[in-house]
Order: sequence, then C-alpha cells, then structure tokens
Amino acid sequence: MRFSAIGISHWKSEVSIRELFFLDAHRRELLEFHTKDIPGGILMMDTCNRTELYAFCDPDVLISALCKSTNTERKFFRKHGYVYTEDEAYDHLYRVGTGLDSQVLGDVQIVQQLKQAYKKAKGKGLSGEFHQLIQSVFRAHKRSRTETNFGKGTASVGFAATQLALEHFKDLSKIRILLIGAGKMGKVSAKNLISNGAEHISVVNRTIDRAKQLASSFDIKAHAFSDLDEEIKKADLVITATGAKNPILHTEHFEGVDHHQLVLDLSVPRNVDPKVAKIEKISLIDMDSIHEANEKAIKEREKAIPEIKAIIDEEKSDFIKHVKRSRYLLPRIKEIEHRFNDITDSELSRVKNKMDQESYSQMEEVTRRIKKKIIAIHIDRMDREFEKAQDEA
Repeated sequence: MRFSAIGISHWKSEVSIRELFFLDAHRRELLEFHTKDIPGGILMMDTCNRTELYAFCDPDVLISALCKSTNTERKFFRKHGYVYTEDEAYDHLYRVGTGLDSQVLGDVQIVQQLKQAYKKAKGKGLSGEFHQLIQSVFRAHKRSRTETNFGKGTASVGFAATQLALEHFKDLSKIRILLIGAGKMGKVSAKNLISNGAEHISVVNRTIDRAKQLASSFDIKAHAFSDLDEEIKKADLVITATGAKNPILHTEHFEGVDHHQLVLDLSVPRNVDPKVAKIEKISLIDMDSIHEANEKAIKEREKAIPEIKAIIDEEKSDFIKHVKRSRYLLPRIKEIEHRFNDITDSELSRVKNKMDQESYSQMEEVTRRIKKKIIAIHIDRMDREFEKAQDEA
C-alpha cells in the first residue's frame, strides 16, 4: 500500500482557512472513527501552522475522512490543501520532522509536536513499517542538529514574538505585558521576554491554578480570568496563546484603552477578532504576520539546507531499502519456517511414543537448534540475492 500525506499549512493557506481544519477533541474523535479501518494506522499532526494526516493508504481516503470530520468540502480542501504520495510523501514528512518545512526555519518545536503525534498514534496502533519510518525521521532530526549548524541560534515562534516586541518597544523593562494563556507557548513567551529584560508580566488563564503555576515558575503575577478586561486596559503588550476554538478577545475588550498597544496573537484558531486591528491605537499581529526574528540564525540555517537534504536522502534511502528487504525476506522466511515445521513435527511425532520424555525433550531441543541454523543459512543466502537484485536495479 502506498504512503500518503495530505494537509493544509501556512505555506498555502492563511489562518482564516487553516482554522476550518483545526482538530479539536470532537473532530479528532470523528477522524479516528473515519480512519479506523486504515491498515497500519494513521499519524495526525495538528499545530498552529498545520493540520496533516499520514498513512499507508490512498490519499482520497484521508481527504474524505478529514473533510467529513471538519465539515468541509473536498473541493475546498483540494483548492487550499496539498496531497503527496510515495516519494513526495516521505520527503514531506522528513522535511517536517527536521524543521525544513517550518514557518521559522529549523523550529525545534516541530519535532516535539511530531513526537506527541507519534505517541498518540502508537496508542491507537501503528504498523512496524510505520514505526520504522518515524524512527528514521527522528534520526534525521537528531543528525541535523549534531552534524550541521541547522540547530544553532534560536528562531522559534515564541522567540520571534519577543523580537517583534523589542522592535516595537525597544526596552521591555518598562512596559506592562499581559500573557493570556498558561500553556506551552505562554511559558516559552514568558521565558523569552524575561531573558530580554521584561520585568512587569502578568498572566491570565481560565484555570487560575495553571496561571499561578506559570507565575511561580517565572516570578510573575497571576490573575483570574475575571480580571481580563481590567488587565488588558493596563497592558502595553498583550500576547494571546490559548487553545480556544473561537476568538476570546473582541473590540469591546479594548474600549477605554488610552495608550498604544501591541497585540500578538500566537494561536490557531485565532484568539483575537480581526476587527481589533481596525482600532486606531491597536497594532495586531497574528501568526501569518510573524516573520523571522533572528535573521542571523535563519541565515546560518539556510546555509545548512543542502546538508539537511543530504541527511534526509540518506535516512530515507536506508528506510526504503530496509522496507524492501523486509518485504522480500519475510514471506520467504515464513515459507521456509512453515515447511521446516511440517517436516520436523512429522518426524518427531513418529518417535515420540518410542522414547522417554527426557530423551524426547532433548531431541526436540536439538531439532530446534538445527532448524534455526539452517534457516539462518537460508536468510544469509536470500540477503545476498536481495543485495544483488538491488545492485542490478
């Protein structure tokens, strides 16, 4: 069965389109239902910049499942999404896993997101071939960091947000910052802001305990969600990073603000109603507007791209060769084992009643060892046949 990858991402679709394919818990359940019969399992990647499905099946199966689960039209997906099969699909997964396909080149968050997706997929069941593919992608990622300069410097979305704040305010030590959301992006943002001089940070979260937990980690202030309106009016910089399915900030939240504010919306679906951008004193930047903040790091990473592609080619080639070898050897090994079992079982049954139990057990063990060694000779022979066939191909 051919390998397929389908998806929608920041490269082709703006955030308003990507939101339509966002997989919340309910949609994920629907998607799992519509893909439950796919042999080998399915990998679902869902981040702020992309929604992607990978599986060993026809891509139309994945498109149909995604559209049914998100209540979208196949024609609409075809217009805004992308479809890859076989070699292109493998290439795409390796590019995603190494960070070549990230909005911020080499973003280290992507491999963590892939690991989370893999962990969930394992829980639902993946084929051995699928496991081998993902492990190969992880090796490519690790090699890209240890053998090249691709991982040098910091260029994550959270860091880019800090750079935008620095460009806007110059000095972060005097501005009042409000973080809305105490999840991973909120933590990354808080860490980057503090390391760049921010001293007045508050965090608001729907769950006050999570806000307090984040606040205690970075010695910042935590507020209940009921304080949101008041805290927005105080802030110079507002950063939103929550998992809300619909905008949580609207124009009315900014009524009465008497100073200029920078609002960074780091969420997909968007946390801030686009109409907020029309307010005179508000500068709104969403995920589609975030550019590379660390130009030096990006340039260094760009130089390493040929090396990363070479690593991907090596890892992909090794994986495909391993798969071809398994597909060539396994059916033949099973056939040989089956024939040996028939022969040894038949011969042993003839003498079983003529021997005492101890002697018979010894004969069984000797037979098992002989059979194992003969099969090993056959495997070695078939391995040479496979290598010869590969060389001649």
